[in-house]
Amino acid sequence: MSLVVALAKSKEALIGGDRRSITFLGSWPELEQELYSGQIKDDEALLARAKENGATLQVTDGRDKVWRRGDVLVGEVTEITPQLERRRRIYVVPEAQLQVDIYGKEARIRDRGRAGCTVYGNRFTQQIAVSMIVLANGQVDENLIRRIFQQAAEKTASISQEHVILRSERRFSHPQKALEEALEEDCRENGWRLCAPL
Repeated sequence: MSLVVALAKSKEALIGGDRRSITFLGSWPELEQELYSGQIKDDEALLARAKENGATLQVTDGRDKVWRRGDVLVGEVTEITPQLERRRRIYVVPEAQLQVDIYGKEARIRDRGRAGCTVYGNRFTQQIAVSMIVLANGQVDENLIRRIFQQAAEKTASISQEHVILRSERRFSHPQKALEEALEEDCRENGWRLCAPL
């Protein structure tokens, strides 16, 4: 997991994501726990701890976690192991958001909402984001989202130094319907089965 921040306001939607992908080759629960709890601050420390543990991992910073599906903004965090493939995805437009959990080939709507801010990530990156949002009295905008990513990247190797922020001002007469249609398209394209009715 890494960090995705999505914001639905009345006249705009924003979504930001880092670009880090970390693959553990083998099972290294202690190292993963250190990484995702904020104990490992930077890439040098991560590589040193991996070497100490005899762990093999691949770290890349080229994975898009936020993108556009037409005028709908989409973000996703994933956890993939030999036994499990789990995705948490959010679709967002002005005035609406739709959260979806995908386990293997089954997609299930987790939550629907109107305006608001949603943070996906590991516990440590979520704590950073939420504390900054609270300090800003909930006044979330693009500048705050950018600062959240910058501060998180300074404190943990679990996200990349680089991040992407997308914006949409396209308003829909039925915003939830637009999100549901985007989810249905994703289900068709990826062979996912929607487990609960829209």
